[in-house]
Amino acid sequence: MAVDTLDRLLTALAVRLHAFSVCAIQQGWRLAFPSFEAVTVHYVLKGSGALRVGNGPWLAFAPQSVLIVPARQPHVAGEAGAVAHLAHAADRCTLLGDGLVGFTAGDGSCDTLMVCGAISASYGGALGLFDLLRDPMVEDFSASSTVRYAFDLLLTEIASPGLGTQAMTEVLMKQCLITLLRRHLLRDDIGSPLFTALQHPRLARAILAVIEDPAMPHTVESLASLAGMSRASFAEHFARAFQQGPIDFVQKVRLRIAARLLTTTDLPLKVIAQSIGYAGPTPFSRAFRNAYKADPIAYRALGSHDEREPE
Repeated sequence: MAVDTLDRLLTALAVRLHAFSVCAIQQGWRLAFPSFEAVTVHYVLKGSGALRVGNGPWLAFAPQSVLIVPARQPHVAGEAGAVAHLAHAADRCTLLGDGLVGFTAGDGSCDTLMVCGAISASYGGALGLFDLLRDPMVEDFSASSTVRYAFDLLLTEIASPGLGTQAMTEVLMKQCLITLLRRHLLRDDIGSPLFTALQHPRLARAILAVIEDPAMPHTVESLASLAGMSRASFAEHFARAFQQGPIDFVQKVRLRIAARLLTTTDLPLKVIAQSIGYAGPTPFSRAFRNAYKADPIAYRALGSHDEREPE
């Protein structure tokens, strides 16, 4: 994928990751997690072991690895051996401070340490790339000096959690996640489970047209023309790749942009509506209310901490 295409797509990907726990696993133990509605991301700060999602295979990990678990799938991490002791996260939970909780597996020593976060199951709203993830991922960043530095800072931060730890942790985790996204977007083989759809150059042209100029009167026909495909073929390929129709995608892109503008600017509703392709504040408000279950003015009052995505 061309670098300019990559940059524009990364700009469009609003990575929203919430740090929620620190996991300490002793050698000879493994920690079991229930199924979460969100995609779970584990950052291995020290130690090695393996990850198993559902009844799938064991996937080895090492320090400076990022483990991504699809939504609604239970998983275990730690010792892969048959004689390993098992601890359930819900039974080994303590409050660490500043919104982080600690999960432990073992009797004291911490051989593997991970900081864990969650990506909303409605991640991306428009692109929904993590929504399409069905298999776990283990990404090794030990060869990346930039990411290793972020992992070192994470280790230092959670060693003594306090005021601001969660915010700092999320910033560092997001940096690593964006590096992972960049790595997968740049792959030119068949190996990326996240971005196979975006590596279809015809679909990518249509996607970029919507992202870069959402106010245009996009139709299935116009997007198909940009992609150099027939209307029927384009609609079929798009739905298969993104589990939604092209016009649903356009709508969600527009409303996500509107949500950001509402919480980061003081622009009038009329200006926001026109900037994303609505004739005026009334049709915009109606569409926004249907998607976010809140009037635009009420949504703005909630502030930028509200991280809901359009439905």
